[in-house]
Amino acid sequence: MNARRSPMRSVASLVALLGLLWLGPGQAATDWAQLSPAQREVLEPMREQWAALPGEKQDRLARGAERWTQLSPEQREHARQRLEHWRQMSPEERQQMRDKRDRFRRLTPEQRERLRERAEQFRRLPPEEQERIRQRFRELREQHRPPGEEERRLLGCEPGEPCKPPKDRRPR
Repeated sequence: MNARRSPMRSVASLVALLGLLWLGPGQAATDWAQLSPAQREVLEPMREQWAALPGEKQDRLARGAERWTQLSPEQREHARQRLEHWRQMSPEERQQMRDKRDRFRRLTPEQRERLRERAEQFRRLPPEEQERIRQRFRELREQHRPPGEEERRLLGCEPGEPCKPPKDRRPR
């Protein structure tokens, strides 16, 4: 695969990925002429194949392109970085991410909120404390033992619930 892609091709790939991962099924096909000028600009790399795409995929891409146009420059950059990270993942890592997403979607709204709160608490910790917690969980994994009372307290795990270590978001 080409190591350097044009920025617009990357944007179109990102919009396609967003559409496939986060947007639901569409209703009817979207004709190229029906797209707004901003959507057409984002989706330009797909123009020649647009008519051959299934209607549902056209709709997802059109909605994704619309969402893209609403993002701030910082949000777009963050999305580009996430896409690049996704591209660098192995097929096995991608499948693990899909599985995690599916597990998250099966949680109750209360469980999702609690998980988001714990993740936010972790992100607010100083980097040294985050690393100390990550290191402690790496040690636990190596020892094949579940987190103890102190580790559970650090993460805010509820009694009787599984307690997972925070994800290490540093590039590998």
